[in-house]
Amino acid sequence: MEKGERREKTETLAAGTPIVAALQNTIDTGKNKTGDKVTLRTTEEVRVNEITVIPVGATINGEVTHIDPAGRIAGGAELTLRFTELVMPDGKSYPITAAPIRMKGKGDAKESVGEIGGGAVAGGIIGGVLGGKKAIGKGAAAGAVVGTGVAVATKGDQIVLPAGKKITVRLSDPVLVSMKPTAI
Repeated sequence: MEKGERREKTETLAAGTPIVAALQNTIDTGKNKTGDKVTLRTTEEVRVNEITVIPVGATINGEVTHIDPAGRIAGGAELTLRFTELVMPDGKSYPITAAPIRMKGKGDAKESVGEIGGGAVAGGIIGGVLGGKKAIGKGAAAGAVVGTGVAVATKGDQIVLPAGKKITVRLSDPVLVSMKPTAI
């Protein structure tokens, strides 16, 4: 190795690492279908050992893996998103395994439910009923998933996640990321 030449460095993002990103497209259980692409853009950097491993502006790609609009089954709409790829601003791509993001909208006045990975609820749900008794019958409830970075908005009985909504993707498996060394 020549003097002044630097090797690429690798850092490991551990399983459980949270990545906060914003939706780039609106997801609506009344309009989207299984297989639709979902794109996120990171809004916070992820650091390991004081080094930025994922910068702001990286892309996370995924898809809708389950969708059931309100009214098709008893209860409310259901939505599952799975994210499978991390793309850095320089174009480098890494396959990722992340806990699926599952949401259920209720067709009644009970709280909405958000599940993160394997059926475990990560964070409670705060549900607020809007518009008084008339709205209760229509299921117009809004809930926020605490500790997951996902807010569940309901439009009628559908689940709507607007573009710009922040979502926290939690890695299920470690990811080895290569980085160019920074000049000192």
